[in-house]
Amino acid sequence: MDLKSYPSLTMLKNFNSWGADISFAVNVSITPEQFKEITGKDYQAPTTTA
Repeated sequence: MDLKSYPSLTMLKNFNSWGADISFAVNVSITPEQFKEITGKDYQAPTTTA
């Protein structure tokens, strides 16, 4: 299995429809633009505090 395509776009759409947070897949298997297409929300990259 090619991990670049896991989870697939179809799987992520399903996860989102179930209310799951799919932000983990941004920059792994989907782009921030695809995240917005699926969720209707802009992707907010996580911030770290030292």
